[in-house]
Amino acid sequence: MTIEAVIFDFGGVIVPGSPTGDDPNSPMALLEREHGLPTGFLWPAVYLNNPGWLQLRVGEGSYDAWDVLSRDAIAAISNMETATVVVAALSAARPQGPGLRNKQPEFNEGMLPLIGRLRTRYRVGLLSNAAPGLEDELRDHYKIHDLFHDVINSATVRLAKPDPAIYRLAAERIGKPIDACFFVDDLAHNIASARETGMTAHQFTGYAGLAEALRTAGVTPD
Repeated sequence: MTIEAVIFDFGGVIVPGSPTGDDPNSPMALLEREHGLPTGFLWPAVYLNNPGWLQLRVGEGSYDAWDVLSRDAIAAISNMETATVVVAALSAARPQGPGLRNKQPEFNEGMLPLIGRLRTRYRVGLLSNAAPGLEDELRDHYKIHDLFHDVINSATVRLAKPDPAIYRLAAERIGKPIDACFFVDDLAHNIASARETGMTAHQFTGYAGLAEALRTAGVTPD
């Protein structure tokens, strides 16, 4: 099947902010070393296994509730002072939420020009696990909402990756067969699920690798 649509994750792909800490120089990995936390602890404690985030990403809960649960998880293996400092640092690094008021928009190198070029020849979408309000932030802070033919925020549709249903919804809304969609995400489990639904998918580590993956799939990124 010829690729007819390219669908992007947001945090960690279009903008910096991949949460996993797999990169030893990522914000999470640096915080773990700085505060003596176990390597790889923060990603599951703050995201994967954190009820506050799991609720927020489907439109429930709040940032405050998420932060409280994150602090409690970190304090359980360190102390509350460390937990407070770490959560404040993580909050400041988020690509979404109240902290945006104090920051200029940042984008991963090459991504906005790439999306602009692809848009002239393909349907281009955004599919993000995000908190409520992402759509407004894309318009008002990042000013990129109109780059996409469709935007799916998990909190708005109350479905989250890696649920196969959200990939099927993305293909339906962008108006292309699922096997004609190319999906880009920074997290391996989201990529695996996208492939299981029939999408071509690439785990993002930077522009050069993505450009090569697009070429391999028959999509000219230049």
